[in-house]
Amino acid sequence: MYDSPYCKVMYLEEKNAVLCQWKQFCQGNDYRDPFRYGAKLIEKYRPMVWITDTTYGFENEEADTQWLLEEFVPQMIESSIEKIVFIIKNDSPLMDEIVGQKEALLAFFEVELHESIEKLI
Repeated sequence: MYDSPYCKVMYLEEKNAVLCQWKQFCQGNDYRDPFRYGAKLIEKYRPMVWITDTTYGFENEEADTQWLLEEFVPQMIESSIEKIVFIIKNDSPLMDEIVGQKEALLAFFEVELHESIEKLI
């Protein structure tokens, strides 16, 4: 398991999923390292689902968004991941950003938005 002040990432064997739970704002390697760890979990366990909990999420810095789109997403497209799940409250200030990501990701994955993680885990 990866656990920093900013993010926790773990493999959920019973769900065959990687869970990425954001804790607070971060940028640069503090933002990218959880994804790098998640990529190692994908390589090791070959999960079908990636879950991102945005309950304590934040708007990304532009450089981190660009890194995500150019480096991480292409790795996911070539991986075992078939579905991406975002945990997000309906009144979240991130809703527009997440809906935009959902629309872009639908070309490659099944994408779902859920209000609560409890129903998934």
